[in-house]
Amino acid sequence: MRRLCIITGALLLAGCQGFNSSGHQDSTDNKADKSLYQTSSIHASLQTHNRTADLGRAYSTVPHSSSNRQQRQQVEVEVEAKQTDLWLDLAEQMQLDVPLDHPRVVAQRQWYLKHPSYMRSVSERARPFLYLIKEEIEKRNMPMELVLLPVVESTFDPKAYSHGHAAGLWQMLQGTGKNFGLHFDSFYDGRYDVMASTRAALDYLEYLNGFFDGDWVLALAAYNSGEGRVQRAMKANRRQGKPTDYWSLSLPKETQNYVPKLLALAAILKHDSHYGMDIPALPNRPQLAVIEVEGQVDLNMAADLAGMNRGRLKELNPAYKKASTSPSRSAEILVPVAHAEGFEIAMADLPEPERAPKGQYIVRRGDSLGVIAQRHGTTVEALRQANNIRGNNIRTGQSLVLSGTYVAAAAPTASKSGSVYKVKRGDSLSAIANRFSVSINELLSWNQLANRHSLRAGQSLIVANSR
Repeated sequence: MRRLCIITGALLLAGCQGFNSSGHQDSTDNKADKSLYQTSSIHASLQTHNRTADLGRAYSTVPHSSSNRQQRQQVEVEVEAKQTDLWLDLAEQMQLDVPLDHPRVVAQRQWYLKHPSYMRSVSERARPFLYLIKEEIEKRNMPMELVLLPVVESTFDPKAYSHGHAAGLWQMLQGTGKNFGLHFDSFYDGRYDVMASTRAALDYLEYLNGFFDGDWVLALAAYNSGEGRVQRAMKANRRQGKPTDYWSLSLPKETQNYVPKLLALAAILKHDSHYGMDIPALPNRPQLAVIEVEGQVDLNMAADLAGMNRGRLKELNPAYKKASTSPSRSAEILVPVAHAEGFEIAMADLPEPERAPKGQYIVRRGDSLGVIAQRHGTTVEALRQANNIRGNNIRTGQSLVLSGTYVAAAAPTASKSGSVYKVKRGDSLSAIANRFSVSINELLSWNQLANRHSLRAGQSLIVANSR
Protein backbone atom coordinates (compact mmCIF):
# COMPACT_ATOMS: atom_id res chain seq x y z
CA MET A 1 0.00 0.00 0.00
CA ARG A 2 1.09 3.52 -0.62
CA ARG A 3 -0.39 6.34 1.24
CA LEU A 4 -0.06 10.07 1.24
CA CYS A 5 0.61 11.57 4.62
CA ILE A 6 0.32 15.28 3.93
CA ILE A 7 1.19 17.20 7.05
CA THR A 8 -1.77 19.46 7.72
CA GLY A 9 -2.52 21.84 10.52
CA ALA A 10 -4.70 24.68 11.62
CA LEU A 11 -4.29 27.27 8.89
CA LEU A 12 -6.29 29.96 10.64
CA LEU A 13 -4.70 30.40 14.05
CA ALA A 14 -5.36 33.28 16.44
CA GLY A 15 -4.02 34.63 19.71
CA CYS A 16 -0.32 34.32 18.83
CA GLN A 17 2.84 36.40 19.35
CA GLY A 18 5.99 37.21 17.33
CA PHE A 19 8.65 34.59 16.39
CA ASN A 20 11.62 33.79 14.12
CA SER A 21 14.72 31.57 14.18
CA SER A 22 18.48 31.99 14.22
CA GLY A 23 21.67 30.93 15.91
CA HIS A 24 25.34 31.62 15.39
CA GLN A 25 27.52 28.60 16.01
CA ASP A 26 27.17 24.83 15.68
CA SER A 27 27.08 23.37 19.19
CA THR A 28 28.09 19.83 18.44
CA ASP A 29 31.01 19.07 20.79
CA ASN A 30 30.80 17.27 24.12
CA LYS A 31 28.05 14.92 22.92
CA ALA A 32 29.75 11.58 23.52
CA ASP A 33 28.24 11.39 27.00
CA LYS A 34 24.66 11.40 25.69
CA SER A 35 22.16 8.86 26.95
CA LEU A 36 21.48 5.45 25.44
CA TYR A 37 18.00 5.05 26.78
CA GLN A 38 14.63 4.99 24.97
CA THR A 39 11.54 6.72 26.25
CA SER A 40 7.93 6.71 25.29
CA SER A 41 6.35 9.72 23.57
CA ILE A 42 3.54 11.82 24.94
CA HIS A 43 0.95 12.48 22.27
CA ALA A 44 -1.37 15.47 22.47
CA SER A 45 -2.89 17.53 19.66
CA LEU A 46 -3.52 21.23 19.54
CA GLN A 47 -7.13 21.77 18.50
CA THR A 48 -8.19 24.51 16.13
CA HIS A 49 -11.37 25.28 18.05
CA ASN A 50 -9.29 26.45 21.02
CA ARG A 51 -7.65 29.06 18.78
CA THR A 52 -11.07 30.05 17.46
CA ALA A 53 -12.23 30.63 21.02
CA ASP A 54 -9.18 32.84 21.58
CA LEU A 55 -10.13 34.78 18.48
CA GLY A 56 -13.62 35.32 19.86
CA ARG A 57 -12.21 36.52 23.16
CA ALA A 58 -9.88 38.93 21.37
CA TYR A 59 -12.84 40.61 19.67
CA SER A 60 -15.03 40.55 22.78
CA THR A 61 -12.59 42.77 24.66
CA VAL A 62 -13.13 45.65 22.25
CA PRO A 63 -16.31 47.76 22.64
CA HIS A 64 -18.39 47.75 19.48
CA SER A 65 -18.97 51.47 19.03
CA SER A 66 -18.04 53.97 16.37
CA SER A 67 -15.65 55.71 18.76
CA ASN A 68 -13.61 52.51 19.01
CA ARG A 69 -13.65 51.62 15.31
CA GLN A 70 -9.92 52.35 14.97
CA GLN A 71 -9.16 50.13 17.94
CA ARG A 72 -11.22 47.31 16.46
CA GLN A 73 -9.41 47.66 13.14
CA GLN A 74 -6.09 47.41 14.94
CA VAL A 75 -7.24 44.21 16.64
CA GLU A 76 -8.28 42.80 13.27
CA VAL A 77 -4.86 43.54 11.82
CA GLU A 78 -3.13 41.87 14.76
CA VAL A 79 -5.37 38.81 14.59
CA GLU A 80 -4.78 38.46 10.84
CA ALA A 81 -1.01 38.64 11.40
CA LYS A 82 -1.20 35.96 14.07
CA GLN A 83 -3.16 33.72 11.72
CA THR A 84 -0.71 34.01 8.84
CA ASP A 85 2.78 34.31 10.40
CA LEU A 86 4.30 31.07 11.66
CA TRP A 87 6.79 32.90 13.89
CA LEU A 88 4.00 34.66 15.77
CA ASP A 89 2.22 31.35 16.31
CA LEU A 90 5.36 29.68 17.62
CA ALA A 91 6.25 32.53 19.95
CA GLU A 92 2.75 32.45 21.46
CA GLN A 93 3.34 28.86 22.53
CA MET A 94 6.73 29.41 24.19
CA GLN A 95 6.55 28.82 27.91
CA LEU A 96 10.04 28.67 29.47
CA ASP A 97 11.13 31.40 31.88
CA VAL A 98 13.99 33.49 30.49
CA PRO A 99 16.26 35.39 32.91
CA LEU A 100 16.47 38.45 30.66
CA ASP A 101 19.04 40.24 32.82
CA HIS A 102 21.46 37.31 33.21
CA PRO A 103 24.82 38.33 31.71
CA ARG A 104 25.04 35.25 29.49
CA VAL A 105 21.55 35.82 28.08
CA VAL A 106 22.25 39.53 27.57
CA ALA A 107 25.48 38.75 25.70
CA GLN A 108 23.77 36.31 23.34
CA ARG A 109 20.83 38.66 22.75
CA GLN A 110 23.22 41.44 21.81
CA TRP A 111 24.98 39.13 19.36
CA TYR A 112 21.72 38.32 17.56
CA LEU A 113 20.72 41.98 17.43
CA LYS A 114 24.10 42.92 15.92
CA HIS A 115 23.79 40.24 13.20
CA PRO A 116 20.25 40.52 11.78
CA SER A 117 21.31 39.31 8.31
CA TYR A 118 22.54 36.06 9.81
CA MET A 119 19.20 35.49 11.47
CA ARG A 120 17.38 36.13 8.21
CA SER A 121 19.48 33.55 6.36
CA VAL A 122 18.86 30.91 9.02
CA SER A 123 15.16 31.69 8.87
CA GLU A 124 15.13 31.08 5.13
CA ARG A 125 16.78 27.67 5.60
CA ALA A 126 14.15 26.83 8.21
CA ARG A 127 11.26 27.76 5.90
CA PRO A 128 10.54 24.25 4.46
CA PHE A 129 10.90 22.35 7.73
CA LEU A 130 9.75 24.63 10.56
CA TYR A 131 6.04 23.88 10.32
CA LEU A 132 6.68 20.11 10.37
CA ILE A 133 8.80 20.40 13.52
CA LYS A 134 6.20 22.64 15.14
CA GLU A 135 3.55 19.95 14.63
CA GLU A 136 5.72 17.24 16.16
CA ILE A 137 6.33 19.40 19.25
CA GLU A 138 2.63 20.22 19.56
CA LYS A 139 1.71 16.53 19.44
CA ARG A 140 3.86 15.91 22.51
CA ASN A 141 2.87 19.08 24.39
CA MET A 142 6.53 20.03 24.75
CA PRO A 143 7.87 23.60 25.13
CA MET A 144 7.84 25.36 21.77
CA GLU A 145 11.31 26.77 22.50
CA LEU A 146 12.60 23.37 21.34
CA VAL A 147 11.82 24.41 17.77
CA LEU A 148 14.85 26.70 18.08
CA LEU A 149 17.26 23.92 18.96
CA PRO A 150 18.14 23.22 15.28
CA VAL A 151 19.03 26.91 15.01
CA VAL A 152 21.64 26.56 17.75
CA GLU A 153 22.76 23.10 16.64
CA SER A 154 22.98 23.29 12.85
CA THR A 155 21.72 26.74 11.75
CA PHE A 156 18.84 24.72 10.27
CA ASP A 157 21.06 22.99 7.72
CA PRO A 158 19.77 19.40 7.28
CA LYS A 159 23.12 18.39 5.75
CA ALA A 160 25.26 19.79 8.58
CA TYR A 161 28.14 17.63 9.84
CA SER A 162 30.47 18.57 12.68
CA HIS A 163 34.07 17.68 13.49
CA GLY A 164 32.59 15.82 16.46
CA HIS A 165 30.77 13.48 14.00
CA ALA A 166 27.31 14.81 14.82
CA ALA A 167 24.99 15.18 11.84
CA GLY A 168 21.72 16.64 10.58
CA LEU A 169 19.38 19.37 11.81
CA TRP A 170 19.57 18.07 15.37
CA GLN A 171 23.29 17.18 15.27
CA MET A 172 22.90 13.67 16.63
CA LEU A 173 25.69 11.15 17.05
CA GLN A 174 25.16 7.82 15.35
CA GLY A 175 25.10 5.93 18.67
CA THR A 176 22.50 8.26 20.17
CA GLY A 177 20.45 8.08 16.98
CA LYS A 178 20.41 4.28 16.99
CA ASN A 179 19.26 4.21 20.60
CA PHE A 180 16.37 6.50 19.78
CA GLY A 181 15.13 4.64 16.74
CA LEU A 182 17.14 5.95 13.79
CA HIS A 183 18.09 3.55 10.98
CA PHE A 184 21.42 3.35 9.18
CA ASP A 185 22.54 1.36 6.14
CA SER A 186 24.58 1.84 2.96
CA PHE A 187 21.65 3.71 1.36
CA TYR A 188 20.38 5.78 4.28
CA ASP A 189 21.54 7.79 7.32
CA GLY A 190 18.60 8.62 9.58
CA ARG A 191 20.34 11.61 11.18
CA TYR A 192 19.83 13.54 7.92
CA ASP A 193 16.16 12.55 7.63
CA VAL A 194 14.26 15.64 8.79
CA MET A 195 11.19 13.81 10.08
CA ALA A 196 12.95 10.75 11.54
CA SER A 197 15.66 12.80 13.25
CA THR A 198 13.08 15.22 14.67
CA ARG A 199 11.18 12.36 16.27
CA ALA A 200 14.39 10.82 17.63
CA ALA A 201 15.64 14.16 19.02
CA LEU A 202 12.32 14.84 20.75
CA ASP A 203 12.36 11.32 22.20
CA TYR A 204 15.82 12.03 23.59
CA LEU A 205 14.75 15.39 25.00
CA GLU A 206 11.72 13.78 26.67
CA TYR A 207 14.06 11.28 28.28
CA LEU A 208 16.40 14.03 29.49
CA ASN A 209 13.49 16.03 30.88
CA GLY A 210 12.42 13.01 32.92
CA PHE A 211 16.01 12.35 34.00
CA PHE A 212 16.22 15.87 35.47
CA ASP A 213 12.79 15.77 37.14
CA GLY A 214 11.04 18.00 34.60
CA ASP A 215 13.72 20.72 34.38
CA TRP A 216 13.82 21.66 30.69
CA VAL A 217 16.83 23.97 31.08
CA LEU A 218 18.93 21.14 32.52
CA ALA A 219 17.60 18.86 29.77
CA LEU A 220 18.81 21.32 27.12
CA ALA A 221 22.24 21.53 28.77
CA ALA A 222 22.43 17.73 28.80
CA TYR A 223 21.45 17.55 25.13
CA ASN A 224 24.65 19.47 24.46
CA SER A 225 27.10 17.85 26.85
CA GLY A 226 25.39 14.65 28.04
CA GLU A 227 23.35 13.96 31.15
CA GLY A 228 26.33 12.36 32.91
CA ARG A 229 28.38 15.53 32.79
CA VAL A 230 25.49 17.70 34.00
CA GLN A 231 24.73 15.24 36.79
CA ARG A 232 28.37 15.29 37.96
CA ALA A 233 28.32 19.10 38.04
CA MET A 234 25.18 19.00 40.18
CA LYS A 235 26.76 16.54 42.60
CA ALA A 236 29.85 18.75 42.91
CA ASN A 237 27.66 21.74 43.79
CA ARG A 238 25.75 19.75 46.39
CA ARG A 239 29.00 18.77 48.11
CA GLN A 240 29.95 22.46 48.27
CA GLY A 241 26.53 23.56 49.46
CA LYS A 242 25.83 25.45 46.21
CA PRO A 243 22.59 25.60 44.20
CA THR A 244 22.15 22.94 41.52
CA ASP A 245 20.22 24.92 38.91
CA TYR A 246 21.74 25.26 35.43
CA TRP A 247 22.95 28.82 35.99
CA SER A 248 24.96 27.79 39.08
CA LEU A 249 26.73 24.78 37.55
CA SER A 250 30.34 24.58 36.42
CA LEU A 251 29.98 23.26 32.87
CA PRO A 252 32.11 23.46 29.71
CA LYS A 253 32.15 26.90 28.09
CA GLU A 254 30.19 25.64 25.10
CA THR A 255 27.39 24.35 27.32
CA GLN A 256 27.41 27.58 29.35
CA ASN A 257 26.66 29.48 26.13
CA TYR A 258 24.42 26.84 24.56
CA VAL A 259 21.27 27.37 26.62
CA PRO A 260 21.57 31.20 26.66
CA LYS A 261 21.76 31.16 22.83
CA LEU A 262 18.39 29.43 22.64
CA LEU A 263 16.73 31.43 25.41
CA ALA A 264 18.01 34.77 24.12
CA LEU A 265 16.55 34.05 20.70
CA ALA A 266 13.26 33.00 22.28
CA ALA A 267 13.18 36.29 24.21
CA ILE A 268 13.71 38.29 21.02
CA LEU A 269 10.93 36.45 19.23
CA LYS A 270 8.47 36.83 22.11
CA HIS A 271 9.13 40.55 22.49
CA ASP A 272 6.45 42.68 20.80
CA SER A 273 8.96 44.68 18.75
CA HIS A 274 11.65 41.97 18.51
CA TYR A 275 13.96 44.58 20.09
CA GLY A 276 13.85 46.45 16.80
CA MET A 277 14.98 43.48 14.69
CA ASP A 278 13.19 42.94 11.38
CA ILE A 279 12.06 39.30 11.28
CA PRO A 280 10.55 38.23 7.92
CA ALA A 281 7.20 36.48 8.23
CA LEU A 282 6.94 32.80 7.29
CA PRO A 283 3.67 31.25 6.03
CA ASN A 284 1.73 29.50 8.78
CA ARG A 285 0.97 26.41 6.70
CA PRO A 286 2.81 23.25 5.62
CA GLN A 287 5.36 23.71 2.86
CA LEU A 288 6.12 20.01 2.46
CA ALA A 289 4.15 16.77 2.36
CA VAL A 290 5.43 13.45 3.65
CA ILE A 291 4.88 10.64 1.14
CA GLU A 292 5.30 7.14 2.53
CA VAL A 293 6.26 4.55 -0.08
CA GLU A 294 7.02 0.85 0.15
CA GLY A 295 9.92 -0.84 -1.58
CA GLN A 296 12.99 0.73 -3.13
CA VAL A 297 12.33 3.89 -5.13
CA ASP A 298 14.52 5.52 -7.76
CA LEU A 299 14.61 9.16 -6.59
CA ASN A 300 15.38 10.56 -10.05
CA MET A 301 12.37 8.77 -11.46
CA ALA A 302 10.26 9.88 -8.51
CA ALA A 303 11.21 13.52 -9.11
CA ASP A 304 10.44 13.23 -12.82
CA LEU A 305 7.04 11.66 -12.22
CA ALA A 306 6.23 14.32 -9.63
CA GLY A 307 7.16 17.03 -12.12
CA MET A 308 9.80 18.54 -9.85
CA ASN A 309 13.51 19.29 -10.01
CA ARG A 310 15.67 16.27 -9.16
CA GLY A 311 18.18 18.34 -7.24
CA ARG A 312 15.43 19.91 -5.13
CA LEU A 313 14.07 16.49 -4.16
CA LYS A 314 17.55 15.43 -3.03
CA GLU A 315 18.01 18.67 -1.06
CA LEU A 316 14.82 17.95 0.87
CA ASN A 317 15.81 14.32 1.48
CA PRO A 318 19.56 14.30 2.28
CA ALA A 319 19.27 11.07 4.28
CA TYR A 320 19.46 9.04 1.05
CA LYS A 321 23.11 8.52 0.16
CA LYS A 322 22.46 7.21 -3.33
CA ALA A 323 20.02 7.84 -6.16
CA SER A 324 17.45 5.56 -4.56
CA THR A 325 15.91 4.72 -1.20
CA SER A 326 16.96 1.67 0.77
CA PRO A 327 15.76 -1.70 -0.58
CA SER A 328 15.34 -3.07 2.95
CA ARG A 329 12.63 -0.77 4.28
CA SER A 330 9.82 1.61 3.37
CA ALA A 331 10.66 5.29 3.04
CA GLU A 332 9.26 8.70 3.90
CA ILE A 333 9.97 11.21 1.15
CA LEU A 334 9.47 14.95 1.59
CA VAL A 335 7.89 16.63 -1.42
CA PRO A 336 6.69 20.24 -1.88
CA VAL A 337 2.95 20.42 -1.32
CA ALA A 338 2.37 21.56 -4.91
CA HIS A 339 3.87 18.30 -6.22
CA ALA A 340 2.45 15.94 -3.60
CA GLU A 341 -0.63 14.81 -5.52
CA GLY A 342 1.30 13.97 -8.67
CA PHE A 343 3.90 12.12 -6.64
CA GLU A 344 1.29 10.10 -4.76
CA ILE A 345 -0.52 9.17 -7.97
CA ALA A 346 2.75 8.12 -9.60
CA MET A 347 3.73 5.89 -6.69
CA ALA A 348 0.26 4.35 -6.39
CA ASP A 349 0.13 3.71 -10.13
CA LEU A 350 3.67 2.35 -10.58
CA PRO A 351 4.22 -1.38 -9.86
CA GLU A 352 6.91 -1.97 -7.26
CA PRO A 353 9.35 -3.71 -9.64
CA GLU A 354 9.34 -0.61 -11.87
CA ARG A 355 10.28 1.74 -9.03
CA ALA A 356 13.70 0.33 -8.27
CA PRO A 357 16.91 1.58 -9.89
CA LYS A 358 17.92 -0.11 -13.10
CA GLY A 359 21.38 -0.82 -11.74
CA GLN A 360 24.89 0.22 -12.66
CA TYR A 361 27.23 -0.27 -15.57
CA ILE A 362 31.04 -0.49 -15.45
CA VAL A 363 32.62 1.37 -18.36
CA ARG A 364 34.75 -0.85 -20.62
CA ARG A 365 37.54 0.02 -23.03
CA GLY A 366 36.09 1.57 -26.19
CA ASP A 367 32.79 2.59 -24.56
CA SER A 368 31.22 5.97 -25.13
CA LEU A 369 28.10 7.54 -23.68
CA GLY A 370 26.38 7.05 -27.03
CA VAL A 371 27.24 3.34 -27.17
CA ILE A 372 26.12 2.77 -23.56
CA ALA A 373 22.89 4.72 -24.09
CA GLN A 374 22.02 2.67 -27.20
CA ARG A 375 22.89 -0.60 -25.48
CA HIS A 376 20.63 0.14 -22.49
CA GLY A 377 17.73 1.81 -24.29
CA THR A 378 18.31 5.30 -22.98
CA THR A 379 19.76 8.64 -24.09
CA VAL A 380 23.11 10.35 -23.64
CA GLU A 381 21.45 13.27 -21.85
CA ALA A 382 19.69 10.92 -19.42
CA LEU A 383 23.03 9.27 -18.62
CA ARG A 384 24.60 12.69 -18.03
CA GLN A 385 21.82 13.71 -15.65
CA ALA A 386 21.84 10.45 -13.72
CA ASN A 387 25.63 10.60 -13.22
CA ASN A 388 26.23 14.37 -13.02
CA ILE A 389 28.47 14.24 -16.10
CA ARG A 390 29.35 17.34 -18.09
CA GLY A 391 30.34 16.72 -21.65
CA ASN A 392 31.14 13.22 -22.90
CA ASN A 393 34.22 12.19 -20.94
CA ILE A 394 34.10 8.80 -19.20
CA ARG A 395 36.89 6.46 -18.17
CA THR A 396 37.43 2.73 -18.23
CA GLY A 397 36.33 1.17 -14.94
CA GLN A 398 34.01 4.03 -14.07
CA SER A 399 30.67 3.01 -12.53
CA LEU A 400 27.68 4.61 -14.21
CA VAL A 401 24.23 4.73 -12.65
CA LEU A 402 21.56 3.60 -15.08
CA SER A 403 18.72 4.53 -12.76
CA GLY A 404 16.58 7.45 -13.83
CA THR A 405 17.60 7.05 -17.51
CA TYR A 406 14.42 7.07 -19.50
CA VAL A 407 13.62 7.21 -23.20
CA ALA A 408 10.35 7.35 -25.12
CA ALA A 409 9.72 3.78 -26.21
CA ALA A 410 7.03 4.60 -28.73
CA ALA A 411 7.12 7.44 -31.22
CA PRO A 412 4.12 9.70 -30.63
CA THR A 413 2.19 11.25 -33.47
CA ALA A 414 1.89 14.99 -33.90
CA SER A 415 -1.24 17.05 -33.36
CA LYS A 416 -2.14 20.71 -32.99
CA SER A 417 -2.03 20.31 -29.23
CA GLY A 418 1.37 18.58 -29.24
CA SER A 419 2.33 14.89 -29.45
CA VAL A 420 -0.28 12.18 -29.03
CA TYR A 421 0.01 8.59 -27.84
CA LYS A 422 -2.66 5.92 -28.28
CA VAL A 423 -3.29 4.16 -24.97
CA LYS A 424 -2.79 0.39 -25.04
CA ARG A 425 -4.32 -2.25 -22.79
CA GLY A 426 -2.39 -2.40 -19.51
CA ASP A 427 -0.99 1.15 -19.81
CA SER A 428 -0.99 3.41 -16.76
CA LEU A 429 -0.45 7.15 -16.36
CA SER A 430 2.81 6.62 -14.49
CA ALA A 431 4.15 4.25 -17.17
CA ILE A 432 3.22 6.70 -19.94
CA ALA A 433 4.69 9.64 -18.01
CA ASN A 434 7.89 7.64 -17.53
CA ARG A 435 8.05 6.70 -21.21
CA PHE A 436 7.69 10.26 -22.49
CA SER A 437 9.64 12.01 -19.69
CA VAL A 438 6.72 14.11 -18.48
CA SER A 439 4.98 14.37 -15.12
CA ILE A 440 1.68 12.85 -14.03
CA ASN A 441 0.30 16.34 -13.37
CA GLU A 442 1.15 17.41 -16.93
CA LEU A 443 -0.70 14.43 -18.40
CA LEU A 444 -3.73 15.15 -16.21
CA SER A 445 -3.71 18.82 -17.19
CA TRP A 446 -3.09 18.43 -20.94
CA ASN A 447 -5.81 15.80 -21.28
CA GLN A 448 -8.29 17.26 -18.76
CA LEU A 449 -8.37 13.97 -16.86
CA ALA A 450 -10.05 13.94 -13.47
CA ASN A 451 -7.74 11.26 -12.04
CA ARG A 452 -5.48 8.35 -12.92
CA HIS A 453 -8.46 6.01 -13.34
CA SER A 454 -9.72 7.92 -16.37
CA LEU A 455 -7.53 6.01 -18.86
CA ARG A 456 -9.01 3.53 -21.33
CA ALA A 457 -7.51 1.44 -24.12
CA GLY A 458 -7.61 3.16 -27.50
CA GLN A 459 -7.76 6.64 -25.99
CA SER A 460 -5.63 9.34 -27.65
CA LEU A 461 -3.47 10.97 -25.00
CA ILE A 462 -1.48 14.18 -25.40
CA VAL A 463 2.03 13.38 -24.14
CA ALA A 464 3.91 16.56 -25.12
CA ASN A 465 2.74 20.15 -25.16
CA SER A 466 3.25 22.05 -28.41
CA ARG A 467 4.29 25.23 -26.56
